[in-house]
Amino acid sequence: MPQKPPFPRHLLTLAIALGLAAPAWAQDEAQLAPVEVSASTPTQDDTLLRHALIGQQAQDLSDVFRSDAEISVGGGGNPIAQKMYIRSMEESLLNLSVDGAQINSKVYHHQTALILDPQLIKRVEVEKGTASASAGPGALGGAIRYETVSTLDMLRPGQQVGGSVTASMFSNEGWRSSANVYGKVGKVDALLAATTMRTQDYQAGNGNTVASSATEQANYLAKLGMQLSEQQRLVASFQRSSDEGVRTARANMVGFAHPVLPNDAIPQSLDRDTATLNYQAQQLGWIDALNATVYRSQVDSERTNKKGRNWGETLTTTGADLQLKQALGEHLLKYGVNWREEKSAAQRITNPYGLTGNGRENLRVWGGYVEGELNFNTLTLTGGVRYDDYQYTDNHLQQFASGGVSPSVGLRWQASDALQLRAGYAKALRGVGLKEAFMLDIAQWKNQPNIKAEEADNAELGFAYRQGGLSVSGNVYRQAIDNFITTFSCASARGGCRGNLGKATIDGYELAAGYQWGDLTLGLSVADSRPELDGRKFSDADLGLGTRTGRTWVSKVAYQLPAQRVELGWLGRFVESMRYLPVGAQLEQTKAGYGVHDVFISWKPLAKDTLRLNLTVKNLFDQHYYDQATYAYNGWQGKVLGYAEPGRDVRLEASWQF
Repeated sequence: MPQKPPFPRHLLTLAIALGLAAPAWAQDEAQLAPVEVSASTPTQDDTLLRHALIGQQAQDLSDVFRSDAEISVGGGGNPIAQKMYIRSMEESLLNLSVDGAQINSKVYHHQTALILDPQLIKRVEVEKGTASASAGPGALGGAIRYETVSTLDMLRPGQQVGGSVTASMFSNEGWRSSANVYGKVGKVDALLAATTMRTQDYQAGNGNTVASSATEQANYLAKLGMQLSEQQRLVASFQRSSDEGVRTARANMVGFAHPVLPNDAIPQSLDRDTATLNYQAQQLGWIDALNATVYRSQVDSERTNKKGRNWGETLTTTGADLQLKQALGEHLLKYGVNWREEKSAAQRITNPYGLTGNGRENLRVWGGYVEGELNFNTLTLTGGVRYDDYQYTDNHLQQFASGGVSPSVGLRWQASDALQLRAGYAKALRGVGLKEAFMLDIAQWKNQPNIKAEEADNAELGFAYRQGGLSVSGNVYRQAIDNFITTFSCASARGGCRGNLGKATIDGYELAAGYQWGDLTLGLSVADSRPELDGRKFSDADLGLGTRTGRTWVSKVAYQLPAQRVELGWLGRFVESMRYLPVGAQLEQTKAGYGVHDVFISWKPLAKDTLRLNLTVKNLFDQHYYDQATYAYNGWQGKVLGYAEPGRDVRLEASWQF
């Protein structure tokens, strides 16, 4: 394999990654290998590690990404209502995957399609901005890759069979429990894991109970691995997540009247089943590395209204990915192919509007890519190109074919042992694809016949400096998305059309600094983005595209006491106020700024580190606030429609590993 440049790139994100440095005694718990983020594109990449997620008792997506200033999670404290935004772009513009299985299409614009207990996560890789060619088809705004734990991560040194049980209690308000068993016999290893969480309606910072915010969650993971040889490994996995509760029909909004779909509190559920088979090999003749994955994922959403009508949606994704790597002296060549088929269906369709179609859609995507990395001492050139072909049949039996080429190029210059400069440009194409599954039943939105593929490009400049315990990094970027596809009112179809709306542009920056002195780690980062659609600012109504938030600051302190087996820390997230034009209003208003503080302490009192005790206090000062990525004031309804964030939450956890 080619030699890496002298600058340790995995330290660039010290100030913004969740994974604060772990003491040696803490690393035994999961046996995670050190992670190096080596970007082949100019995007600012982060890796979030299991150690930090466990230590801070993360229980939803908001907790997972809280320490990244470029990521916002709106929707309040109910996991199903939470949607993620990277650099102001909604998660629907990203490529999301769990253990390599793509989960990209939308179920319903008022909720997420991805529920996953952070206790099952080994790491999260975040690629921001238009992603690299190897990220797969349609990564307009980047990619997020979740990897779950395996037996090899959980076994302690010299251990063949083990397990753990964990119990947590939340003051605001609920509990979580989990159990894992795992073992290795010869070349075969296996893991079974299960977690359950129950929460009641939580209290906001003003002391008011937030109605319809209770939830019941269950998560399961099964993995079977086989070491075929020293260079080859095969892993089969199955992961199931379920979430159910009584929440409003539009889960991210409070109740309100509506002539067709009142926003009443009704029983709802969201289930996801994901199965993958992964084969990895090294040194197979002229191939230095091979990674092949086949997968199938199904998402089911269901609800029952007050009149007794039961309906929902199903999304099924089946696919396969193959990636090959070759070292050519000091250089690296990477290439591969992707295939994916997505099917969506409205369940128990009642056709309330007439002419809504057959309630089913199908998308088939295939693509291939080549990426290269040329290393010339202090200079590294990267480049890639991919081609994708989309074939889509909608619920009115209209057929759409789209495709094209997506190139990328990057430059990294090691100006000195301490300073690295980088620049790059990337394009991505997403062909015409599935509508939001909810639209196949409740409304008759019809695709316009001349709809075009969406195209994104991202230009970025950045730097990274590391000297001793000090690290500083930053980047500025301009992101654009042409031919954004969405639904809108039109005269040609009763109820509305789906087509190309316009061009979105996002200008932004991020700066981060960190300092490590012995067992003390300090971090500070700031990020801001200015998104516009055809010259106007993003609004809460730009569903499927994004939203706008104020400048965000993240600061943190972590301190370790290795002799006492104690780690403690503080995380602060501060968002500046901003002016915005509410939906249905004529005059701008202010989205209030806020500052939220979290503290945690983790202690392993036993010599063999088999017992772990965690205390975390979220929102330490009981701040009452709405995340700025949450739907705000609506002029037509005359009130704020989004949910306030939870107030102070004291979380206690005990975990025993045997």
